Amino acid sequence: MQRTLIAALALAASASLSAQEVAVQAGGLRVHEQKESSFSAGYSYTHPVNEHLALSLAYLNEGHPSEHHRDGVAGEAWLRSRPNRPGWSFGAGVGAYYYFDTTDLHQGAYTNDHGWAPIWSLQATYHYADSRWYNQLQMNRISPRGKDSTTSVMAAVGYQFNGVKGDKLHLDGPSSDDTLSLFAGQGITNSLSSERARVTALEYRRAIGRYVDWTVTAIDEGKRVRGQRNGAATQLWLIRSLNPKVELGMGAGPYFNVKVPEGEGQRSHKAGLVSIASRYHLARRIVAELSWSRVVTDYHRDADLLLLGAGYSF
Repeated sequence: MQRTLIAALALAASASLSAQEVAVQAGGLRVHEQKESSFSAGYSYTHPVNEHLALSLAYLNEGHPSEHHRDGVAGEAWLRSRPNRPGWSFGAGVGAYYYFDTTDLHQGAYTNDHGWAPIWSLQATYHYADSRWYNQLQMNRISPRGKDSTTSVMAAVGYQFNGVKGDKLHLDGPSSDDTLSLFAGQGITNSLSSERARVTALEYRRAIGRYVDWTVTAIDEGKRVRGQRNGAATQLWLIRSLNPKVELGMGAGPYFNVKVPEGEGQRSHKAGLVSIASRYHLARRIVAELSWSRVVTDYHRDADLLLLGAGYSF
């Protein structure tokens, strides 16, 4: 399943067709083993490989059923009918889902579990004539081994962007782009009470290919009830341009901590960082960026980092 997601990432970065689609989803979810319902939400990027085959990357939030808060990132391959014509089209997708699950152990204790699961999806999409906007209904089935399986049904609003090759169109050369950015935002601990703190970060970003960026980021996660964490992360990113000003990217890499918060189990100073970001080029050398990052730990102190920043390219 890991290989499926990696392959989807790589192919989405290099696919040549141009009808790139971005959708925002919301709906309901059913936890089968617990016979319980909750909300679901998501954000997806889809790129066609040919008329009937597409690849997608998505962030999914599986709501807040009792004793579990689970979300994750998914990569899927799709078979679709009539995807770029007015009227209805239909699709079926299958892929891999990497999940983050906050589980209640009672008496104030919890765990942050991580793992892979298969995901199956069905989709019905209505395309409007003479418009790039579309509406969509999607069903997802997620079945982790030894965990609760879920079925979600979500309605979506999506947009097809103008066709571009997809590489970093703002570059003068094929592999030279250095940006220094300053960020501020909020950190949310992945506990059942979701403690919050102010977060700041300083990032150096370099394009090492027309679809690949490399970053080094200094992060201060601020003070929380359970302690303080800061350190430095390095990530590799797959980048797609939606038009000459807008980029979407997904990155992952190690996060080395100078300080770690209080936590049960292994007190490692290493963690992982998984990120999704949208960048907007305000001018030739000025870029704004909005990002979500998940800190993945082995000592049950995962966190979300929601950051907004601005950078200067040189």
